[in-house]
Amino acid sequence: MIVAYQGEPGAFSEDAARKLLEGAETRGYGTFDEVFYAAVAGEVDAALMPVENSISGAVPRVYDLLYAEPRARIVAESIYRVEQNLIGLARTDPAALREVRSHPVALEQCRAFFARHPHVRPQVVGDTAGAVREIVALGDPGVGAIASSLAAERYGATLLERGIQDVHDNFTRFFLIERDATPPPLPTRACVALILPHRPGSLRDALSAFADAGLNLRTLVSRPALDAPFTYRFYVEIEQADAARLSSALGEIDGEARILGTY
Repeated sequence: MIVAYQGEPGAFSEDAARKLLEGAETRGYGTFDEVFYAAVAGEVDAALMPVENSISGAVPRVYDLLYAEPRARIVAESIYRVEQNLIGLARTDPAALREVRSHPVALEQCRAFFARHPHVRPQVVGDTAGAVREIVALGDPGVGAIASSLAAERYGATLLERGIQDVHDNFTRFFLIERDATPPPLPTRACVALILPHRPGSLRDALSAFADAGLNLRTLVSRPALDAPFTYRFYVEIEQADAARLSSALGEIDGEARILGTY
């Protein structure tokens, strides 16, 4: 099985893919769109994409891609613990660091580290693993990176300090996405896209339909619908979404309700 992920070898997403699908071949792409459409086009068997982080919240682009391509289906979910590590060269003295590179989300999750080390300048780059690759190629002991331990291993760098993120319990939730996938036999969760009439109470009525069917919502994400200014599409994730109760709830909703996957 070949699984696509966003980032360079050693990225957190690659590590998450390896843990979810032991033995699978992993293939990195530069953007979420490239990852997603690699699965849709059949270049790979599946795409593993982040949808929510416990600190920074939802990753809305993934929901938008799922809505735009009906052939893509969510087939599984994985929760991955993120540990942001300070990484440098073998000869790096942490006290002498003057610059640390990483993805903007990783830098944001390590504010306290930079507050404690005001002489260290954060530098934004496109990918955590790519930051490690860059500092190894640069060979400057004064420049470090924030990334996974897998990235340090991949590029021959050194772990200077583990777990420098502000919040210890830092988790990212991923969707495994396949094209034209058959739903698993006993799914326990569902993701549904809603387009509702622009009238008072339409969202309340939709949420009431889920509640009346005894379905508990995990998340609710609002996104611009793009077909008209200031109109919105809603994505809801539902727990214990057995087929009968989910069908009953969707039948009561006034508007479009599309299931993006059951898992």
